[in-house]
Amino acid sequence: MARPTQTIQAMFATPFVQVQMPDAAPLLAELRALFLARETDEYRYPLERATQRGVYESRFDLFKWDDAPVKKMVAFCHGTLSSVVMRINQYTEAEMDKLDFHYEAWFHVTRTGGFQGLHIHPNASWSGIICVDPGDSPEDADYSGVVRYHDPRLHITMHEDAGNRQLVPPFTTGGYDVRHAPGQLIVMPSYLHHEIFPYMGKRPRIVVAFNCAITRKP
Repeated sequence: MARPTQTIQAMFATPFVQVQMPDAAPLLAELRALFLARETDEYRYPLERATQRGVYESRFDLFKWDDAPVKKMVAFCHGTLSSVVMRINQYTEAEMDKLDFHYEAWFHVTRTGGFQGLHIHPNASWSGIICVDPGDSPEDADYSGVVRYHDPRLHITMHEDAGNRQLVPPFTTGGYDVRHAPGQLIVMPSYLHHEIFPYMGKRPRIVVAFNCAITRKP
């Protein structure tokens, strides 16, 4: 008897985008200098977060700054996100023209021992992180500054046995670790839980993060 046809679909998939900024070094050097110069109380976000230690967090208006290096970074981030939104929703150019992108963005400077606990980014559909300087983690500190993204399927590990311990992508379970590289941009759904392990390097670790809510124009 003929074997029945099987159809296996990747249901409930989470889009996760990684893009490398081309020829990034000169721009990153300008951004690094700018952010370290503005690591002051004037630019600090006023609320202290229980999930952070050893992290300077700026106000959330970064994408509105008039500095030329920031504008270049914003153009790269927005271009990437808009292309993802267009592709994953199968929008036409005309449909994209009817969308408004509402950003909030900030920079983090993390020094030795700093970390960010488990969190999501509410009030947005998409979030992103671009690395300005990953720092200089020691070779013996395997998880220094690593970002771990957690499987959003909360009950996926309720039972493990020989039937599901060796699943292959895209059906694997558990966390996904990312070690930032200079100029690397990650775009992800804002609901995705993630955390940053303690950073053990000496040089400041600098990243920019953003949230984006997208609405239709009137």
